[in-house]
Amino acid sequence: MSVSRPLRVSLTALGCKVNFAEMAELAGQLGAAGLDVVADDEPADVRVLNSCTVTLQADATTRQRLRRLRRDDPGAHLILTGCSVDGNPEAYLDASGAVQRARLGVDAVFANADKPRIAEYIVEQLADAHAGACAGLAQPAPLRSRAFLKVQDGCEHRCTYCIVWRARGGYSRSLAPDQVLRRADAALAMGHRELVLTGVDLGSYGGEHGTTLASLLRALLDRVGDARVRLSSVNANDITPELAELNAHPRLCAHWHIPLQSAADSVLKGMHRGYRMAQYRTVVSRLRAADQRTELTTDLMVAFPGESEDDHRRTVDYVAEAGFLHCHVFRWSPRPDTPAAALDGRVDEATARRRSAEVRRAAAHAGEAARRRALGQVEEVIWERVEDGEARGLGERWYSVAAAADPTVGHGELRRVRLDAVEADVLRATLLDP
Repeated sequence: MSVSRPLRVSLTALGCKVNFAEMAELAGQLGAAGLDVVADDEPADVRVLNSCTVTLQADATTRQRLRRLRRDDPGAHLILTGCSVDGNPEAYLDASGAVQRARLGVDAVFANADKPRIAEYIVEQLADAHAGACAGLAQPAPLRSRAFLKVQDGCEHRCTYCIVWRARGGYSRSLAPDQVLRRADAALAMGHRELVLTGVDLGSYGGEHGTTLASLLRALLDRVGDARVRLSSVNANDITPELAELNAHPRLCAHWHIPLQSAADSVLKGMHRGYRMAQYRTVVSRLRAADQRTELTTDLMVAFPGESEDDHRRTVDYVAEAGFLHCHVFRWSPRPDTPAAALDGRVDEATARRRSAEVRRAAAHAGEAARRRALGQVEEVIWERVEDGEARGLGERWYSVAAAADPTVGHGELRRVRLDAVEADVLRATLLDP
């Protein structure tokens, strides 16, 4: 195919914020090469899917999305990358390492370690075959109003249910602080008003550089001006007193995603998590002592082998105690080649479904209570969509916010609002003066 316009590339990320950060970085590389990066609901010449393998359902979602992308855009060159490739290479590659195109319609497959080659592959193998594809430089189209900065990769925790550590290379490594600061400065110069620090195991940042996440965060907060910084996900055992104290900083979003998985110590031990409930509670107390408005989100795994009814009840009760704004609830499923797959004491399917439903109900009630606590308060919102007189965005504390927009409201801008009413999972707000 020959075209006289730049190649159009669509990028889709599933799963964690690290995947979104990687696609944002790829978008910048492709835009700088003169290619058009378009939304994934627009026609494209090339489509890239960054996959997830954290659960069996995540792998199934990857396969479903591949089929949908191929069905919706049959002429596109479809590229698959991400953790599902590393976790299940046999699903996408044959014994010789060749791509099994006939199965899911994938044209090229890149393991996580090969992701840096995707931009080069698209430009050299695809764009150069299209007349005029790189006729001039183009400003990269941002995937989101927020800038995702991937500062760490890999994990050394070896949780017994997880294969992501293997898919991500098996060891933790971090960007040097000066590299992070340069990328942050570039994102701010492009107009991004929120920087999201991401990593597979973000709390381990900096070990090989003799520094810490708290030190990096302090340096960032000193230079962002009136923009703001958010942390993606940090384990409780990595939230040091020094890091918790930074929650008082006005330019750090008072929202912390701290995976819990279970509120029963015996289950946490079986999962090989690095914390116990006493430590988790201490961390929550420190964060809220630094800023009493802090909202928490978390991940919860239901029906891990050996989970008793009392263990389950501890988790349900703690959801209300902690007052989580949102909980990602999923049932344990046996992953091949993980220690948990060999554990005794599996919970039967009916019990697992009941427990999942009970945790989800507790999470829904806690989220509703959190949103109602916020009524009447002032919140800073970054606007992610502004159209037809309506602005929708993300609050500093992870609230989904909607407001009637006036001409002064623009995509990606920060504005203060008063939170007035709860409408399902959204807080309806009134704009305050700029």
